Amino acid sequence: MIRMICWGAFVFAIYWFGFRGGCGTSGALACPPPELEEGVGVMLDAREVCSGSGYLCAGGRSNFQVIRWGLDKGRLRVRVPPVEFLQGAAEKRVREAVVEGIKAWDRKPFPIIIDSGDYTLRLWDIRVVWTQGMNNHAAGQARVGWQVDGKRIRMETDGMAVVIPPQAMAGVDEALFEFIKSVTMHEMSHALGVIWHSDSPRDIMYPQIMPNTRAELSERDLRTVEALYELPNGAMVQ
Repeated sequence: MIRMICWGAFVFAIYWFGFRGGCGTSGALACPPPELEEGVGVMLDAREVCSGSGYLCAGGRSNFQVIRWGLDKGRLRVRVPPVEFLQGAAEKRVREAVVEGIKAWDRKPFPIIIDSGDYTLRLWDIRVVWTQGMNNHAAGQARVGWQVDGKRIRMETDGMAVVIPPQAMAGVDEALFEFIKSVTMHEMSHALGVIWHSDSPRDIMYPQIMPNTRAELSERDLRTVEALYELPNGAMVQ
């Protein structure tokens, strides 16, 4: 009996902390029509898709597959762990910048649950990975993958890396705060499925983020993600 109770408690904990709350539940998105999430095999006309869709088709891009999170997830969970190589006020300030950058995408389209505690039992969809530098000299990277499951696309990530500049060791001033926040907003957009970059420096998805830049989303940033999530997941645009 005790063994059964313990097993039941374990299963309930996994459900409660990791899987509870899909679409249609309190605070989550409404469940989408099935055809919006079963787009594999669907062909879309680029002339119709690209019009008024931000930079979805920027740079002459008009042949691509729609890859995004399924709206029937209802919400996204993002894990922001402690920065292991920082301490005190600097560590706290860096995490605050990253959390603000993630929150900029709240309800665009997903409600976002951020877990920034020192320890967690929850499962997450996106996990922030801290680094002090990357081989390609980038300021961040979102590693996104997906699998085809019948007519559906199952999107996943194995980390959203944010580079913390060396000067953070001495403290995080307002300019550095905005820079880290901008990098997070940029990489979070990639993690949402925007795998391409903007052609305008006014957008957060421009490939270069300059120091002293105010971290904010443009109308084109918002419209691009909105347009992506209006398309059937897995469909081909040609």
